[in-house]
Amino acid sequence: MLSVVICTYNRSDVLTICLQTIAEFYPKTFEIEVIVVNNNSIDDTSITLLDFSNTYAWLSIIDESQQGLSHARNAGYQAAKHDWVLYLDDDAKIDLHLFDRAFSHIKSSTYKCVGGLYLPWYETKKPKWFRDKWASNQLKYSDVQPLQSNEFASGGVFLIHKDLLVTQDGFNPKYGMHGTHRWYGEETELQQRIRKTGDQIAYDPKMIIYHLVPSHKMRVGWQLRSSYQMGITFLQTAGYPHNIVSGFVALCIGIVQIVLFVPMYLPLLLKQGYYIQNYIIDVLKKPLKWFGAFVSTVTKSFQIAD
Repeated sequence: MLSVVICTYNRSDVLTICLQTIAEFYPKTFEIEVIVVNNNSIDDTSITLLDFSNTYAWLSIIDESQQGLSHARNAGYQAAKHDWVLYLDDDAKIDLHLFDRAFSHIKSSTYKCVGGLYLPWYETKKPKWFRDKWASNQLKYSDVQPLQSNEFASGGVFLIHKDLLVTQDGFNPKYGMHGTHRWYGEETELQQRIRKTGDQIAYDPKMIIYHLVPSHKMRVGWQLRSSYQMGITFLQTAGYPHNIVSGFVALCIGIVQIVLFVPMYLPLLLKQGYYIQNYIIDVLKKPLKWFGAFVSTVTKSFQIAD
């Protein structure tokens, strides 16, 4: 019926929490298998997985020696026994109704690719200036909806028919996290290829996980660096031309945004509950994504020249 794939790298503690919620909400009316792909972890992930597999027959373990999230995700679907694959992040708590919601999509088969909603959960107290929306992919839709061409489902809760993965040869290993290196865009790039075949990508705000927000992500520097890093792969993965012309367009967009945002958000500093950290992020986060896109095109131009 459903293969759940969880890729993990050196996060045994949060993986334990993820698997505990799956055990708690394991469906009673249909069968699932859970495949955890261990991508060269050097902590006690192997011991944790062995303990869980000895307790729960639905859990299987795969070791993927090629480092990178895309390699791990591909190994997961290739090992899947069922026609539908649900990708979950290893630092997620699943919602009580997640599997039932996924099952409803499988039964209807209206869409072959459906992304869900992730909401934040915190192990440590969040700063008073930190906003939940920075740790969520919540969109304007209240029910299942096909996404627009500039909207993309999150890979952290991502239901897809295995045939699509096989046809598209899975995730492109050029993108995605690689060990501790932040590298984004693998699910976006896959969705672009799927759309070119005529299939739609849907979003279901009722297919929910709760995604961990560790303390280091609740810092201004991380928020800004992450946005810049997303920009590095944005043009390629979102289907835009990746050349010096589009790079300079991206640069101009970033500059215009800063010029607009500096005075736009300044009056909010006089309001209670709006902090200097909010102002810095509001002014710089979006432009930095475009600056990252610009830098990636310049870097590509230098590589071609060499």
